[in-house]
Amino acid sequence: MKQAWWSQVDEAAQLLASRLNALVAVAARNGVYRPPPGTPAPRRRRQPASLRHLAEVIRTNRLAPGMSVDKDDVAAVLAGDPQSVTDPVLVLAVARAAHLIAEVPLEDADADRFAVAAAHVSALIDAARQADERAPDLVPVPLLPVEPVVIDAYFTTRRPGRHRALIAAVLGVLVLAGFAAFRSVGQREPPPEVTAPAPAAVGTVTPLAHADSRDDYLHPRPVLDALDHGFTGLDVDVVLHDGSLLLCHHVDGDVCEDPRGNRIAAKPFDETYLRGLESRVNTHGGRVYPGFHQQVLLFVEITCVTDASGCALPADRAEAATDPNNPLVVARTIMDALVPYRGMLFHVEETARFWGPVQVVITGDHNNDRLPAGVDGDDSVRGLLARQAGTYAFLDGTFALDRDQHNADLVPVISFPNPATDQNCTGAGEKPIQLKHWDDVFKAQTTGHHVRVWDPWDCVDRTHFWTDALYGGVDYLSSSHLAPLGEWLTTNAAGGGGGACAVPEWIETERLNGQYCTLITGEVPVMSRPDPNSAPAGSLARGGSIWFLGQQPGESHKNASQHNFWWAYTRADNGQWGWVSLIHFTDGLLDQSAEGLQYSCYDIRPGESADCHPL
Repeated sequence: MKQAWWSQVDEAAQLLASRLNALVAVAARNGVYRPPPGTPAPRRRRQPASLRHLAEVIRTNRLAPGMSVDKDDVAAVLAGDPQSVTDPVLVLAVARAAHLIAEVPLEDADADRFAVAAAHVSALIDAARQADERAPDLVPVPLLPVEPVVIDAYFTTRRPGRHRALIAAVLGVLVLAGFAAFRSVGQREPPPEVTAPAPAAVGTVTPLAHADSRDDYLHPRPVLDALDHGFTGLDVDVVLHDGSLLLCHHVDGDVCEDPRGNRIAAKPFDETYLRGLESRVNTHGGRVYPGFHQQVLLFVEITCVTDASGCALPADRAEAATDPNNPLVVARTIMDALVPYRGMLFHVEETARFWGPVQVVITGDHNNDRLPAGVDGDDSVRGLLARQAGTYAFLDGTFALDRDQHNADLVPVISFPNPATDQNCTGAGEKPIQLKHWDDVFKAQTTGHHVRVWDPWDCVDRTHFWTDALYGGVDYLSSSHLAPLGEWLTTNAAGGGGGACAVPEWIETERLNGQYCTLITGEVPVMSRPDPNSAPAGSLARGGSIWFLGQQPGESHKNASQHNFWWAYTRADNGQWGWVSLIHFTDGLLDQSAEGLQYSCYDIRPGESADCHPL
């Protein structure tokens, strides 16, 4: 059995190789094959950024001085061969060759990261060898090179046409048969630290913007297991028992049970999640993941013992108003529990949003029920949360009530169960998401809501469901199976609409709240509507860091092999307001939204409506 220290070597080598493969994938899609100077053009078309082409570019441009690099050397690097990726000259040569083919410069900071990553693998190998010497009776499995796969395609969540949805059950088979790129050129990541093998190295974890950990409290290490897989959503059940919030789906007497009725050890909600996340944020510079500007969502589901009328409550209204099975009572207790942790929480006060690395969303089947709030009155969890002076606890919404409302300052997420599944974990349910909820998802995102889908039967292998959801534009996929979903997303849907968008800030010169995102080049068209066929509103002469007010889905914009149906709202150089396609954002090749840029246009200025409109 391979020892842990050699597994760490493998993981670091494969991480470095995945970054290089991402560059090669971009070069393969956007580059052009050009023969070396002085050689005739090939008789037949050659694939740009193939192993042979990369080796030719390295030799022609002398990117690896003193080395005669051939396609086998390139293959070893892209396969993550630990001995090959420890050579920084060879690693940088492959990276520079991919950039030359893609005609995108390799910045010095990126080159430094690749050199540090190669040194990191080398340090891990040295540490592993020392560990072998300390344990001579444990012989690690030899590290064998893996035959590389030449990447020539991305998985994208391409939004189908309005009137002809793609059926993901077929597409999923085709897509999953191929190898897809992880990252796009130019994405910024913190360099890995050169250390001895250690578990759960945060700097090597890539946040997965689509991943939500359902019933997270049932994992051996709540919070930590999901974060080690890069999940950006955590979902827990809470009950109120003897005045304390416990992580249970149901309490029978003093017995805590999970959703399947199994007895589990009760853990406190506050200490496990609020204190656990606070410790993580304090340790990593005010972020759950270093450098990650999108808040991690903590879904807190209020469960209750039910009867024919809903949550089972005493007949006496006064008793019912204080009963721990009353979701109103539980919601108030959650709101009180958040007070000591407000410093890390995303929140809204009056007309302003205040960014924080964690956002708490209260979910459950009874948030809209009218419940006893006293002797004479009723209330709902929705109504209770809406009356907060400062909103620290948000509401998980529904398509029926929230889809068409610009109310994301209270309802940032709309969740729904997968309609196309059954208890046998087959696709024999209702219509797939793309057909049943296409308009719901599109409209909800237009009004500022993110959309989350969960599988009511908690099937392990849901690749067709996940493919259908992403093609349907869903933002969060919820599953309790961390490794399968994490690996599937890493392989098939890592990255996003790009832009490296910063957190919102007040822009004094413009007298508005905006977010700076990065454009690839200047002379970018600004359209009057989120549609490439709409009338031009103006343009942006310069590239680089530009402020935007928000984003929303629209019509697909295609330019050669690039395409994206997401658009960001800003003001053109001529003063006209309009929309910029995300194909102009750095790393904006995939049909996905820009990570961290808010949906719709909330909190632009006090008193302004939340839709994207000229100021």
